[in-house]
Amino acid sequence: MPEDHFDFQQIDEKNEKLNFDKLTPCPNCKKPIPEDSTMCLYCGEEGKEGKKPTWFIWTAILVIVIFGIFILLST
Repeated sequence: MPEDHFDFQQIDEKNEKLNFDKLTPCPNCKKPIPEDSTMCLYCGEEGKEGKKPTWFIWTAILVIVIFGIFILLST
């Protein structure tokens, strides 16, 4: 009876060429990483685009609270 196994030799991985000429600081650890990388080479933090800055989150919370207070006071 053959066992189910994963053949690692069948995976066709793309070799990514990162441009180390243009470096940008990592949003998490601030160390220089290639501009076109999707993951920090030092801290392992993924995705620069998907993460919202903390000031954006706090501003949104503040706007919601002010709007809620305005609604409560206007009734």
